[in-house]
Amino acid sequence: MQVRRILSALLCATALTLSAAAQAYSVNDSGRLLNAQGQEIRLNGVNWFGFETTNYTLHGLWTINWKDSIAQIKASGFNAVRLPFCPNTLRGVAPNSINYSANPDLSGLNSLQLLDKVVKQLSAEGMYVLLDHHRPDCNAISELWYTDSYTEAQWIADLKFVADRYKSVAGVIGLDLKNEPHGAASWGNSKATTDWNKAAERAAKAVLAVAPDWLMFVEGISANDGCSDYRAYWWGGNITPLKCYPLDIPRNRLVLSPHVYGPDVYMQPYFSDSAFPNNMPAIWDAQFGFAASLNYAVVPGEFGGKYGQGQAKDKIWQDKLVDYLIERRITNFFYWSWNPNSGDTGGILQDDWKTVRSDKLALLKRLMVVNASTSSASSSVASSSAASSSAASSAAASSRAASSSSVSSAASSSRAASSAAASSAMAASSSRASSSAASSAASSAARSSAASSAASSASSSSAAGAGSVSASYTVNNDWGSGYCATVRLTNTGSSSVTWSAAMNVEGKLSQMWNATWSQSGSTVSFKGMAWNGSLAAGAVNTSIGFCANR
Repeated sequence: MQVRRILSALLCATALTLSAAAQAYSVNDSGRLLNAQGQEIRLNGVNWFGFETTNYTLHGLWTINWKDSIAQIKASGFNAVRLPFCPNTLRGVAPNSINYSANPDLSGLNSLQLLDKVVKQLSAEGMYVLLDHHRPDCNAISELWYTDSYTEAQWIADLKFVADRYKSVAGVIGLDLKNEPHGAASWGNSKATTDWNKAAERAAKAVLAVAPDWLMFVEGISANDGCSDYRAYWWGGNITPLKCYPLDIPRNRLVLSPHVYGPDVYMQPYFSDSAFPNNMPAIWDAQFGFAASLNYAVVPGEFGGKYGQGQAKDKIWQDKLVDYLIERRITNFFYWSWNPNSGDTGGILQDDWKTVRSDKLALLKRLMVVNASTSSASSSVASSSAASSSAASSAAASSRAASSSSVSSAASSSRAASSAAASSAMAASSSRASSSAASSAASSAARSSAASSAASSASSSSAAGAGSVSASYTVNNDWGSGYCATVRLTNTGSSSVTWSAAMNVEGKLSQMWNATWSQSGSTVSFKGMAWNGSLAAGAVNTSIGFCANR
């Protein structure tokens, strides 16, 4: 009875009205993602969490304006956002930890209305949206798709509700059916109460009956009794049993979405192998890469780390993973996370919720450059390179001046608790790893790893900027035919300036983020946007970066 009452209430909710027409998405025989016109689409994605927590809204709204941050995501080159949510968000409860002085248009809205507004805005900006059923109780990631207080029927009802509500929104590509199955979750055909693959099949069938043009993102599990090597796989990271038990989900709707992490989340034994990081490709092949070779669509839904600000090996690991993804043509992705308040990974944004980690962005630009150069056609919904011109850069509206409200619980990450306090449930994230060792030669790995680990003075250029600002750049990643770099601006004067700068670069820029720019010959001229255009006396700005082709 309770399930029927909840379902009835959800289905009777006011329908979301949007002007954009629905898009049909599919997977072709080669595992490529297509739009309704049969053109290949590319997902340069990031996770922005918060709707899956007891704040029931995007995190960061205690200090930033939500539309400004969406514009900044787009200006940074991302064209897709994975939005985790929990069931209570769908019930229209009261959100908290929102600074309404910075976000006056959100005043009076409940959690579902906020989700509507965010989904609508992302789609209106030409971005893709992946909705992710993340936590059943808005507090912790469950092992299975149901709990003692949240039934399978409720789970499927919620998925169907989401599908019905957003199926007509052009940018919404589909659903991640359940975040990070692990622990008791199995993959086979003999354990009805724990076989995640069978539950995913039931859920996908129900969702596709409502939204037949959506993509079904299915994550893996952790350990499995059969058809799986003994590895401490990451939560949601083991899709090896697919070899023995293929999913009964239409291949043109199925996307495999493993999660994979490195030393910053947990220091697994294979990170200490003498062959590290060259042992990693064989491990990734066994965990999920094999599926790409079988022409499944494979889109990592989460990967990330502090990238040099935590475990020393994490940067090496992330560099190697990007090498691997490029080599295996697994270049659609959702990075964890946009938020800086993920305790074990940090974010694309720094702790001020405004400044971009240019080194992380340079890493991900390598995947974006591959996506831009190999895409068969531009998408009708989103551009794969939103930061390649001054017009795109200007899309990042000025951040509104707003005082930070005091927030405690709002700073918890959706995968691990905030650095201030980790809950026991999230502290168990050490289970999300896998083990094994085998070396694999990668043609460009050594070059890319060396280029991204540190830059020499030979790869830097500098020039005097307007007023008292000097500019230089350092190459973070170099793959021969191109490279990505971080720009360093320094105000050497005694007063604040509105800066502009010029410098000589090698090759032709394909994109620059967090600045407007133009190029004449080898000279690139650039200046800040409304939210980063001033530089205080003695201050340094490293939020700007670029990629170039030789």
